[in-house]
Amino acid sequence: MSGRLDRFNPLTLLAAALLITAAAYLGPAPAAPAAALVLALLGAWWGGVGGRGSALAAAVALPTFALLALTNGVLAAAHPDASFGALRYDAAGVRDALDVALRLGAAIAALGTVIAGVPPRRLTRALAAQGLPGWAAYLIVASLEAAPEARARAQEVLDAQRCRGLATGGGFGRLRALAPLAGPLVASLVAETDERALALDARAFHPGRRRTSLTPVSDPRGERLARLAIYACIAALLIWKFTA
Repeated sequence: MSGRLDRFNPLTLLAAALLITAAAYLGPAPAAPAAALVLALLGAWWGGVGGRGSALAAAVALPTFALLALTNGVLAAAHPDASFGALRYDAAGVRDALDVALRLGAAIAALGTVIAGVPPRRLTRALAAQGLPGWAAYLIVASLEAAPEARARAQEVLDAQRCRGLATGGGFGRLRALAPLAGPLVASLVAETDERALALDARAFHPGRRRTSLTPVSDPRGERLARLAIYACIAALLIWKFTA
């Protein structure tokens, strides 16, 4: 959890991430996507989640650029009868690959900063304060927490299997460990789903009823005005893009 990001309402951070994403996709390439990517990464590092934000952006942008540059900039430009040593690259295809990769990287870095730096329950409380139905709030928080919980549960099952003598070394050892790991992991996740359903039923959860939070998220007037300005900028970008 990042203290700097906690100063703001999660909806303000989400609106800023959407503005960066819109600027990356609607602005002229490659200047706008590159500037959006730099801005998103600066925001991630400022918020204390720069490592995760950079890793997410690189994990998506770099393979995308390599694949598109190879298929559109090299293979598509080659003569069908040319040998591998005679391959040439098309500069326009490489530029297009760079534009796509920069746009994806900017979007992933911006939205990943919000996901990595804002606790899911705090985000859902902020959305619920704006009138989000209870079923939608539960769906969002369950989706955002699913991967970390599954990873933690998998580690617990793996530790338990190691205590029982399971060998999980490198190479084929990891592959052999998948079979005894998959069964208990799936069973535990199914049991947890049933436990959550029982807990919701015990709390008289109603999908259409508006929740009352015991720890409301502050939403100052300045941030509400900032979000309106951000939405106006996004609308202006859309109008400029489709009318220019």
